[in-house]
Amino acid sequence: MNQTRHIPSAVAAAVAATLAGYADASFASLTLSTEATADTFLTSYSVQANSNMSSYGAMMISSPQADLVQGISEVRSMENLVSYDTAAIKSGFDSAYGSGNWHVTDVQLKWYTNFDIEGVPANNNQFNVPHAGYFGISYFNDDDWFDPATAGLTGLTNSDLTWNSVYGSGGTYSDLFSGEEALGTFYYPTGTTNGTTDCVSTPCAPRFWDLDLATALVNDIMSGDFLSFHGYAADDQVVYLVNQLTKPGAHPQIYITADVNPAQVPLPASAWLFLSAITGLLSYNKHRRSPYTAVSA
Repeated sequence: MNQTRHIPSAVAAAVAATLAGYADASFASLTLSTEATADTFLTSYSVQANSNMSSYGAMMISSPQADLVQGISEVRSMENLVSYDTAAIKSGFDSAYGSGNWHVTDVQLKWYTNFDIEGVPANNNQFNVPHAGYFGISYFNDDDWFDPATAGLTGLTNSDLTWNSVYGSGGTYSDLFSGEEALGTFYYPTGTTNGTTDCVSTPCAPRFWDLDLATALVNDIMSGDFLSFHGYAADDQVVYLVNQLTKPGAHPQIYITADVNPAQVPLPASAWLFLSAITGLLSYNKHRRSPYTAVSA
């Protein structure tokens, strides 16, 4: 006679159900935001490849394109860099939940553009003409491309941060993006509004980009560190203008959401009695079996 019994699996399910019944399922979600500390863009344009671009009102993510509409025949690529200080955000979560008693559930970048219409160029020919397409955002740990003490209200970066100092042979920042982690690929659809001077009198187009929660990103948020992001073309079409801190009413922002960690809830006496009974049943079942009993089909 087959002596195999299935009580243990049923017991395990009962124990799991009992424990789950006493797990704390209450969470209090909180979202905090802050504006950028520093922002800039890199351009391969030969006239500006050695220039720092951190105070131009806007930055750009662009696939290799010429700007024939504005008389630029040179094909040029552009990438942006944005950093945020999360010290105040960490402090806010610590105040709400207790120090370290929270976890990050969502991170979003909020970027504006004041030239959002496909095919309509910005007023400055340093930018390519907006075009729909895909771009990527990555996270990198090197925050030495700016100085928080001197960035100021306009988010100035180090004056020697240029396309050539990042991508040129032996450039000062040649290792800037070493080990960066991709946080997602996104589609920029273009839009229907333009605002030529500011984003106060004429509202600009805001978009949220929901990022993957890479380990390094989350750890730096939990520590209240600076976060640095790298935006770049992910196809041969995208041209996406993003406003800098120098643009009124359209500062790049970050929104971080956190929940309180689950509380450790003691099991009541009735639950311990139930578990004790289950343990006894397991012990009884074990001793009923004879180690010499043959198993027959």
